[in-house]
Order: sequence, then C-alpha cells, then structure tokens
Amino acid sequence: MKKTLSIFIVIFSLLAVPALAQAEKYTCPMHPHYVADRPGTCPICGMDLVELEADGEAEAGEASKDKQTQQTRTSVTIDPETIQNSGIRKKTAQMASFGTLVRSYGDVTENIRLQNDISARVEGWIVDLSVQAVGDEVKKGDLLFKLYSPALISAQRDLISAISTGYKGRIDSASKRLISLGMQKQTIQDVKRSRKALENVPFYAQNDGLVSGISVRDGTYAKPGMNLITLQSYDTVWIDVNVAEQDIPFINKETQATVSLPALGIKGRKAVIDYIYPVIDQATRTGRVRLVLDNAEGKLKPGAYADVEFETDVEKRLAIPSDAVLKSKDGDYVVLSQGQGRFQPQKILTGLTYKGYSEVLEGLSEDDEIVVSGQFLIDSESALRESFRKMQTMQMPLALLDVSEEQLAMIDHLIDAAIYIQKELNDGRTPNPNMIMPAISLGDHLMPIFRGTKLQFVLEDAEIALKASKDNVTDQEWQNSLNVLVIALKPWLLEGKPQHYKSKNLKLYMAHGLDTYWLQLSDEVQNPYGEGHPMKIDWPEKVDAKAPEMTEMPAGGAHANH
Repeated sequence: MKKTLSIFIVIFSLLAVPALAQAEKYTCPMHPHYVADRPGTCPICGMDLVELEADGEAEAGEASKDKQTQQTRTSVTIDPETIQNSGIRKKTAQMASFGTLVRSYGDVTENIRLQNDISARVEGWIVDLSVQAVGDEVKKGDLLFKLYSPALISAQRDLISAISTGYKGRIDSASKRLISLGMQKQTIQDVKRSRKALENVPFYAQNDGLVSGISVRDGTYAKPGMNLITLQSYDTVWIDVNVAEQDIPFINKETQATVSLPALGIKGRKAVIDYIYPVIDQATRTGRVRLVLDNAEGKLKPGAYADVEFETDVEKRLAIPSDAVLKSKDGDYVVLSQGQGRFQPQKILTGLTYKGYSEVLEGLSEDDEIVVSGQFLIDSESALRESFRKMQTMQMPLALLDVSEEQLAMIDHLIDAAIYIQKELNDGRTPNPNMIMPAISLGDHLMPIFRGTKLQFVLEDAEIALKASKDNVTDQEWQNSLNVLVIALKPWLLEGKPQHYKSKNLKLYMAHGLDTYWLQLSDEVQNPYGEGHPMKIDWPEKVDAKAPEMTEMPAGGAHANH
C-alpha cells in the first residue's frame, strides 16, 4: 500500500512541475511516466534511468505551432522485458467476410416433405397390425399390417390368369389395376413369381420414420379414402422463424442462417432457407421464414425454441478483435505496434460488429499490427505523456506564444473595451453595454487557437467580466466591471506584449489604497474611480521568454513534502 501511494505521489508531483525543454531527458524502463533531465535512479523502483528518445516528447515551441491541428496520443517505447511481463499480445488487422446480423427466434416443426400417409383404396379388414401406437419406430421395408380385401383377391386372380395366357398387354393392365387399388409394387412382383393370390395382402413402410398418427386396430374395417397410418421422418426438421417486418427485405434464399437451441446446448448450427412467406402478420407485424436443419441425431424435437441469426450484406471488411478497441469521449482508439517496442495509440472509426470482431472504416490498413491484450496499460502511459506535452504548452510564457497580427488585433478589442469604460466613467456618462458586446464574440475565434495556454485564462476571465457588465446600471457596477476586466488583462499586458502597448501610448494605472486598475490613452491622469492615489505601472523592458525546465524529482522528496 505504501509503495502504491509513493508511486501516485511521484506521478502527481511530476504533473505539478513545469515541462522539459529541449534538453536530454531520461526515464525509467519500468516506469516510463517518470522523466528527469539528468541521469540517476528511479525514485520508485531504484532502477538506473535510460535516455529518452528525442521524438518521444514534443518541444514546447512545436506545441504552440501545432495548436490549430488535432493532437493525437504520443507514442511510447517499452523494453522487451516489460512487454513480456505485462502479457502484451498483438494481432494484425485482416480482411474478413461478415455482414449485419438480424436476430430473431423460431420454433422447430416437422418437415412435411418427409411425411408419409398410408390410406385405404379398397374396403377390407386390418389383420396382423405391427404398429400399435404413436411414436413406434419403423424402418424402411418393415411390415405395417395386412389387409383382407375381396376386391384385392379378385384383382390378383385376374393377374394370374393374364400371366397364364402370356399376353403382355393383359398382364400390364392387370398390374395397373392392382396398383390403383393400393397394392405395393413389391407385393405385385411376389404374386407374379408365386402365381398365387394372397388372401391377406401385406403393406410395408416405404421410408424410415416414427408413427405420428394411427387410426386402426386389428380387425378394423377400412373404407376407401380412410387414413390408416401416418409416418413422419425427422432426419431433417423445419424451423419457422418470425422476423421483424423491417428486416424481411434484407433476407433472401442465399442469406446465411445460424440456429442455436439453448435448452439443448446446441449452438451455431448452419441452416438453409427453404421458403420466405410472402405475407406479413398484421397482429405482430412480423414475417415468416422457413429453415431446413439437419437432424441426423434426432435431438431436435418439434415445438422446441430456437434462436436464429441471419447474416445479411456479407462482404469483405477490414476487421480487428473488438477487445482491442478502446473507448473514450473522443472516439475509438487502438494501440498500434510500430516495432522495436514502440507503440502508438491510433484513433479509428469503427463500423459493424460481428461475433467478437469490429469493422474498421478509417485509421488502419490491412496487416497493421495492433495490441489486443495489455493495451490499457500502454494507452494510459501514452495519455500520461500527452499530459506532459500539454503541460509544456500550459507552462509556456505568454511572450513565447505565436500570435499573428490579426489575432493581436482581436485581443486589442478587449483592451479597447476597457478604455471605453474608463473614458465614459471619467466623462460622467454611463457606458453603453452594446458598445462592448462585440468584444465578447472574440472568444469564439481565439479560444480554439489558444486553448491549453496561459492566454486561454486571460480570454476566459475577460469574457466573464464583459458578459457580467451587460446588466450594469449604476456607476459603481461599471467601476467593478472595469476593475475585473483590467485585472483579467494584466498578465497579457505585462507578460505578453508590453512593448506593443507601450508603442500605442497605452497606460496602466492602479488606484493605491483601493487596489483597482484602469487603462487610458491620455497623458493626463484620469481616475474613473474618483478616489485613491493614482500609481502608474511601468511597462517592463524585458519579459520572460524562456521555457522553464523540469527538474528531477529527488527520491523521497515527495514524502518529505507530504
């Protein structure tokens, strides 16, 4: 616990001191967030510091030049031992075929195409019934029952008589008559060979299956058209799927379908679309799609619940593991491996997600190597180094900021607003808020450019003072607004471009005893506050134009301060 606290104290102490200038810098291989300007040992673990590559940090001057461009996370370098100990795994971005997933549900039903109904075509009596109840299993060729039918006996005798004559046409005619009466071809061939009429005509199963319906018993009198036995094969089953109305147009016969049955522990079974129903259910606003699924093992039972996924718009897409994507308020990032232990957080634009993979629309190319495990550690380290870069900008003196003539003219409008308020108060008039309101809009133009610098706070404080003054009524309120505005502008006046304002004959005064400030152009002292001894503040001849250097945090120093 003490070691962890020590680490955090050192980190926050580093964040509190100014950034490094363009001098040699050193870091700890095990704690890259620790940066020093001279060799030594790491105050966290005691390891010797190593020299930091020059391109690992941005110069303060470069930061000011790049302030108008979108900054990215900085790259970091990690030694091989740390990579191995951190469990960092990498993978390349590859093209993969996938599309949009449409998820739905369905029910397992019988495949009607595999159903076999055995009906009576002549009247007679059932004898020797081999199947007794629904669910009895039969194999192809098994005897189902025998039928005693005078009509079949008479037709068999006609066939035997025709055979004895040898006349082929008569034999074919007699055979066709037996077929029309329901006698199976196998049995007809037996009669032809034996030339004996069967009193009880046998009927055999034409396919494997289960008895799904039976309406007779031994001795039952069968009438023509009566359904005797129904056999159902379950080698394949249908799945009736309900699909939302808006998703139906994206599904066709070639769409890939995957079926899972959670209750049976079956996942990811491929199915074929057999039929897409042409109607929409008005009550549920869903369409129906019929799938065919193999059921060789017989595990799928009619009525079972099924989860179904349809994969539409399948095409080649650049894909990476979804676990590699880091989410932030600025968008999605991945950690790009640049080789030799260098890593760079890279902003990307993601598209579809599919079974643990995410499509990359922008930011990566095929075969780019990314980190899929341990990327949080690297990204955190990169973000910390980026904070050092921002500190360099924040600590930069106002005099070093690269301010164009146009931008300087915009800032001068704020100075003009302070001069206007001073002049109106001094002349005994109440300032007009409409005269200073245009200066407020300057922040919209300047703030994006100078955000992250000391000038940001000058602009913000000045804008707050101007906005607060729009409701002023009394002279006292205007005097307070003038003082707040000039105090906000003081750092820029004295540390930014003092010689510029000196050349404009601008003068800065303080009312001694009141500690209030004003600006004026006149050589004669004009105190808008009416009291307090006027004290002129001289413009400095030189301003601090050197970026402060970061000093090494001494081992144990943070604890002493703490």
